[in-house]
Amino acid sequence: MNLRKSSYNAYFPFIGYISLLVILGFSPIATAQKITRYPYIQLAQSNSVLIRYRTDQATISEISLSTDGKNFSPSIKSAIPQTEHSLSLTALQPSTKYFYRVHLGEKELLSDSTYFFKTAPSIGSKEKISIFSVGDMAAGETQKKVYNAYLNYQKNNYTNLFISLGDNVYCGGSDACWQEEFFSPYHAGRLLRQSALFPSTGNHDYDNQPFPYQQDEPQMAYFQNFTLPSKAELGGVPSSSEAYYSYDYGNVHFVCLDSFAWGKDNFRIFDQVNNIQLNWLKEDLKATKQDWKVVYFHFPVYTKGTYDSDVNAEIVKLRDYLTRVFDEYGVDLVMSGHSHVYERSRPLKGQYGLSSEFSPEKNWPINSSGRYDGSDKSCAYIFNNSDPSKKGTTYVVNGCGGQTATHRFNWPHPVMEFSLDKRGGSMAIDIENNRLDAKFIDEDGAILDQFTIMKEVNKVTKQTINAYDPIELKASWPAPSNSYNWSSGDKSQKINLRPLKSSTYTVTDSQKCLQDQFEITVNPPLGTTKWEELLYQPFDSLEIFDLLGRTWKSIQKEGIVDQQIMDGIPSGQYILEYQYKGKRFTLKLNH
Repeated sequence: MNLRKSSYNAYFPFIGYISLLVILGFSPIATAQKITRYPYIQLAQSNSVLIRYRTDQATISEISLSTDGKNFSPSIKSAIPQTEHSLSLTALQPSTKYFYRVHLGEKELLSDSTYFFKTAPSIGSKEKISIFSVGDMAAGETQKKVYNAYLNYQKNNYTNLFISLGDNVYCGGSDACWQEEFFSPYHAGRLLRQSALFPSTGNHDYDNQPFPYQQDEPQMAYFQNFTLPSKAELGGVPSSSEAYYSYDYGNVHFVCLDSFAWGKDNFRIFDQVNNIQLNWLKEDLKATKQDWKVVYFHFPVYTKGTYDSDVNAEIVKLRDYLTRVFDEYGVDLVMSGHSHVYERSRPLKGQYGLSSEFSPEKNWPINSSGRYDGSDKSCAYIFNNSDPSKKGTTYVVNGCGGQTATHRFNWPHPVMEFSLDKRGGSMAIDIENNRLDAKFIDEDGAILDQFTIMKEVNKVTKQTINAYDPIELKASWPAPSNSYNWSSGDKSQKINLRPLKSSTYTVTDSQKCLQDQFEITVNPPLGTTKWEELLYQPFDSLEIFDLLGRTWKSIQKEGIVDQQIMDGIPSGQYILEYQYKGKRFTLKLNH
């Protein structure tokens, strides 16, 4: 700050003002330090996250962490005073909740209990993850209602990922525009401070850039505001671009594309078959071994909303190039925006041309709505590697996160299972193990559409065991408790049995869409032994149970069979199991 003035009279009042603040115990520098852009989470992985935020003047900042919300330990401090803070928190544990506090100088700010994040699961982990997906978030009342409707739906459940589908702002793409239409509205809720943000670009995000619109333009606010995994920091193949990138989260491989701007080779992804972004996409999808593949970008490949995918030349070429790649590499879900409606297809295969060329028999490999809600023909979409002809890609157009409109005259597109216009909304997606559930939540909180995909279910398992051996059977799909129907009468996902004879057990879901079958071959029962014949037999552990599987005695330490071993046990037939020197022995006893 330059305090020199042309006259003493102009200078003195300012000195007096500072002196007065010092006397009153205030520092004008300290009190001026404030956060002007609140924290948001980037580059989330199992052992680290990046937290970004902005202050009104250059200052040293620090973030402290706690796993219980009470005892905080200093984590990392910025090296130099700055206004754009980007602090990487490392040496973290997977799937762990961390509360954080932001400190500016000696002052602690942002210390309430809503400031926390959860680290990503280890790559390949099958634990549940939740995703908020939204596109075309024009600022205004609809944007607020859509956001609040999702937060109310999610209640206190954690949202792991915040995925945007482009056209994040509509006011010109400047930094001030981003603050007004994106950061301020979404910081009004809890997601940006808690959930990992992975945005994609739309055409309006490039609005203040000169033509031709270039990816990774360093002066563009989008690329200044986000730190994205262009170097395969989170898995995948390096893209060397923050306009398009990939990352692994749990057992899901995500790919974000730029469907609008020109790349370093001066081609867009649909300009010609041999371009940098398209070649990278093929290489990346081919390389991943993750259970799920999810791709998102701005321009939809099928729509009859505010755009017509039969008419728009760019979309026609985009569909011709991309859908072939998605079919070849088994992409499960594709999400887009741009068209200010909601549309959702059944799984599609081989639909590369105009809507008039669509054939349900040829292009819909599964004859179901996928809603999985008990309505007619609503079973989940089931994909099994044993039958690749019954796989496909589900396409979602979700360009109504704030900007809504009516449809075109030839609505709906025939590939769509569900279409809706003039309503704002977002998608809530849960992925757990081999199950994906997606729900479209409108601006009033109503679930207007939903679909479920299951992988590698309806299994037939064959196993041979000895009579009275314990065996655990587990249904191949995750579901709420008490929604399983076993032939044994059980209702949980897993059951434990000790079959006496060869048997077949089945388990179905509550809607009778799924069934696993377990064919258990039981070797002949053991010959009967008098327990006295076991006297003085050493063991490392021992258990006695009756023929109904009820435990009568359990000794989980070393010992020797003696006269007291059967004390308190009524006369009858029993099974005795004991472990000794790493081996298990099972005997049928008369007592």
